[in-house]
Formats: sequence, structure tokens, C-alpha cells
Amino acid sequence: MDEAVEFYINTLGIELLNRYGDHYAEIQAPDLLIGLHLATEKIVPGNSLSIGLGVVEFDKTLKELESKGIRFRMEEAGWIRLAHFNDPDNNLLFLAERKD
Repeated sequence: MDEAVEFYINTLGIELLNRYGDHYAEIQAPDLLIGLHLATEKIVPGNSLSIGLGVVEFDKTLKELESKGIRFRMEEAGWIRLAHFNDPDNNLLFLAERKD
């Protein structure tokens, strides 16, 4: 939990609202509440889900996060640019920017 909170708060810059020891934490992005909860034996890891975060200053955000050690896998598909990356627990995340 310490590593996850550190990553989301200090690396991605998302606000920590509440933390309940090593069991649960709530982080707040603009108009989005994310709950961080430790996996249990009842949760089966998979690769069919990723969480996307829309950003306004895409290139600036990429540079800031790259300076903190995040490595991106880029994708451009028509009207959108995506920058895929993983958190410390290997969860799939991506930044997105709509192209006009």
C-alpha cells in the first residue's frame, strides 16, 4: 500500500483524501475518486482492463512523468493520442488526449 500511495500521490500528483492503514486509500483526481485496495486471493489478476486519465497538457504531462521514471508506450489512433504505462503493481494505466 505504501508503494501504491507513493506512486499515485507523489509521482502522478493525485490528492490523497483518506488512508486506512494498509487496507484502503482514497485518492482524488478532478471529478474522479479512486479507491486503492489490496488484492486478496479472491481477485484473479487479468489483463483486460486499464484505467485512462484524460489530460489537458499532454506533452507537458508526459515530460513531467518521464522525469519521475515512468516509461510510456505511445499509440495514436485517428482522433486520440494515448500514452500507456504501468503502476508499481503492474496495473495498466494510460493518459489520453483528444486530437482536434
